[in-house]
Amino acid sequence: RPKQREKSSLPPRGLLPVRRRRFTMPPVVAEAAAATAAAASGAFNYNRANWFFDNGLRFGRFNTGYSMAMAQASMYREDIRDLTELTVTKQDTYHTVGVIFFVLNFQLIMAGRLGVHGPSPPGWLLGLYWTNICSALMFLVTFTWTAMHASARATAGGAYMLTRSVRLPIPTPKMLDQARTTGNTYEKQRVADVFRIPFAMPAPKESVADPELGGQRVPISDRRMPKWYHDEVKELRKDEGAAAPSPDSNPEHFELYRGLQEEWWGYDIYGRIGVLYFMSHWLTSASLYSMCHVFGELRCLWPAWTVTACFVTAHYGILSLDIINKPTATGFNLPIEKVVPFVPVIAVLGMSIDYSVLTPTIGWQTFIYFLSWICYLIQFFWAIRLYSLAAPMTRARDMQEQPGQPWWPKEWALPPAFEDALYMVSAPKFLEPGQPTCLQQEMKAGKGQQCMTAPMKKSRDYAPALLPWKMFRGACITTISMWVLIMVGRAFEQVNGERFLLKQEGRVERWPSHMQPWMAPWTRKGSRNEMCHAGGCDRRLSAVEQAHAQMAQQLLAALGPIAKSLDAAGSAPSLVEPQPAPLLSAAVSWPAQLQPTLLASNGESLAVLSRSHHGATLPTALAGTPESFSFQGLDGLGEILGASWGRAGLMLTTASGAVAECPGSHAVGAWPCRQVGAKFGFEGLQAAVVARIEGTTKLRAAIILTGDDSILLLDSDEHGTEWLPAGEVHAPMVFGRAPHLSMSSSAEELVISMADGTVLKRAIAGGGAPKRLASPASATFAAGSMWHGACGLGGDRIAHLATPFGADAAPQLFLSSA
Repeated sequence: RPKQREKSSLPPRGLLPVRRRRFTMPPVVAEAAAATAAAASGAFNYNRANWFFDNGLRFGRFNTGYSMAMAQASMYREDIRDLTELTVTKQDTYHTVGVIFFVLNFQLIMAGRLGVHGPSPPGWLLGLYWTNICSALMFLVTFTWTAMHASARATAGGAYMLTRSVRLPIPTPKMLDQARTTGNTYEKQRVADVFRIPFAMPAPKESVADPELGGQRVPISDRRMPKWYHDEVKELRKDEGAAAPSPDSNPEHFELYRGLQEEWWGYDIYGRIGVLYFMSHWLTSASLYSMCHVFGELRCLWPAWTVTACFVTAHYGILSLDIINKPTATGFNLPIEKVVPFVPVIAVLGMSIDYSVLTPTIGWQTFIYFLSWICYLIQFFWAIRLYSLAAPMTRARDMQEQPGQPWWPKEWALPPAFEDALYMVSAPKFLEPGQPTCLQQEMKAGKGQQCMTAPMKKSRDYAPALLPWKMFRGACITTISMWVLIMVGRAFEQVNGERFLLKQEGRVERWPSHMQPWMAPWTRKGSRNEMCHAGGCDRRLSAVEQAHAQMAQQLLAALGPIAKSLDAAGSAPSLVEPQPAPLLSAAVSWPAQLQPTLLASNGESLAVLSRSHHGATLPTALAGTPESFSFQGLDGLGEILGASWGRAGLMLTTASGAVAECPGSHAVGAWPCRQVGAKFGFEGLQAAVVARIEGTTKLRAAIILTGDDSILLLDSDEHGTEWLPAGEVHAPMVFGRAPHLSMSSSAEELVISMADGTVLKRAIAGGGAPKRLASPASATFAAGSMWHGACGLGGDRIAHLATPFGADAAPQLFLSSA
């Protein structure tokens, strides 16, 4: 084999060997070349490692940036939800309270209305009660609707922001592809970046292309950044050309949301103020209602004071909690809110006197009215105060933000008096120090515009939200007008009399209208003649332990003996002894056109009267001719139903229930009369007579109602302004006709003349059996006659009128024979 190698290394035959020359590099050059190659290789490897490192950070930074932006956007969405829920939660609470009090308010107005389940309270208190309860209803409706509007609009605004403006910045697949790079991308890098020698060849300064310089790059910082960094910024930043936010710039969603809040912040605050205004009026009206119930139905004194104290304390407490600041720094600032809770205390004092056992003199009545006017004036000034408290006021500068405290911009004209009770929080205008700026705004900004003032992005401009104030102002003005009207009405009634403009039929008036002002006619329940009224039978009338009540005293004193006498007497006239004296006819020529049916006597003279306001007088000895006359002043009062003749004059009772007194005697054919006392509160009077109780200023009446078989006895008060039931006796019916009634001049005896000619005399006080003064058998003129009225002539002597049946028959006068 060695021989073969040697042989193969020889040149082939026929060819001459060529001698090669070897190039030898100088040692210095070789060393320089080796150093250059090593430097280039080191620079290449260094820059390549940096490129791979930066590209790895590029994708990580992209993901981290968007993750932080999404986390921040989620926080911003929570901001929107928190701001929205603050309004919605408050308004929903107000709305719930409003729904509950709608029921309670209407319970006081409808189901628990005064004057139905018991006697109606006095008019001065009803004015206070109804103005307060109606004002409460008005503010209840107002704040309920403002709360509904604020809640619905805040919900809609929050939904708009969450679905359009404040969204998560989720990158698209295209953006992810742009953020991702491959290894061969390094081959596209610039030679200067690939072979840049560190420290010896520093990277260029960070720069951006300036369009105004034809795209020439302008340094924006002293940082040295490789070219591929600028490519990364160009590829990954949105760069919408917007200015980057400064450290104190406000995120866009706050500006947008504050613009939306302009649409409902007014409804928010006036919903809250409306709750206070409603509760103030409702607590006052509930206190007034409670004392009316306690006095009028329960007939108690001290519980009225205790329940009033509870309502007054609650009222004073809520006003102290909500009204903290003065409405204005200067001007009229009378703190009525410190006084108005005590209006029910003044009212319960007046009611205590009104319902007490004190004699209802003019002095006490004046004092009660004086207390009522204090209440009215306090309520009137409170209504004016409510207007001033709710008036909006614009601030000169923004409030200084304090941690945990409400805040709103100066553009919101809130009432200063309620600033600390409204709990309003608006979107801020500036970030707190140390808070990060909005990353999405920063990502959208141009690269060369860092730390520049970014223009605020807002929703469309709105005028100040004053519509709620205009609506609320209308409610306040309405309240003021209501108090003015009720005070004018009270002044009119105090001058002209309680309920002067109302028809008086069907009611009995009592001073000062606190006992049965709307009482229906007294009726009987079962067979025990229990007195009842429109609200049901009065159980207090039968309570023995409450015999100190005036009505119970009178009823027990009158009904007991009468019931015993009725049981003993029955209805058989034959049991009454002795037999009455016979009646003798008297020859009397009546004036022309006079058809008398009623009689009255003062012991010396006899008055014969027709129902049509005419009459004649003659001596009881029947000496002389009758002197005719006509009554004056009875127009519009109806026919005459009964008469009595006392020392002061003739007392007439008319079909309308009115009582007229004709003083003295007639002159020149006329007898002037004037209406006295209160009308009877009954309809369908069949017979009635009134006389003055001797030695007093009181009146006594006996009446018979249509369809009733009893005579109701009534006594008036000292002023004659109200009627009280004093008793009830049986009214004997003959031929289905009610008897005629007459009363002695002293109002101590009642004369009852029946259709068959029977005449009974009954003592009103003390009871006892009735005494028969005449019977059909004792009259010589018994058959074929229609018997009319009768009257006493002293002792057991009577005068009686009867008309024979037949055409043009004149009435005849009969007198007792003894």
